[in-house]
Amino acid sequence: MLETFIYYLFYGVIFSLVVDISTWHFKRQGNKLPEGTDWDWNTRAIAILIWPLGVIYFVAGFIITIINNNNNKNN
Repeated sequence: MLETFIYYLFYGVIFSLVVDISTWHFKRQGNKLPEGTDWDWNTRAIAILIWPLGVIYFVAGFIITIINNNNNKNN
């Protein structure tokens, strides 16, 4: 049971790391983040605990963006 919980937290940390690196890369390219989207430590801790919801939201947004980009290229 404890091992499962540790794996769950580990995957949450990896998810938070991926989001932080993606945000850093986005800013580095000169893009501006919307207000209120910077992560503090409280937000990271919550993301580590509820990471499956974040993954679902991220994958859905990613797929929608790809579909929209493909539709714009075809028009």
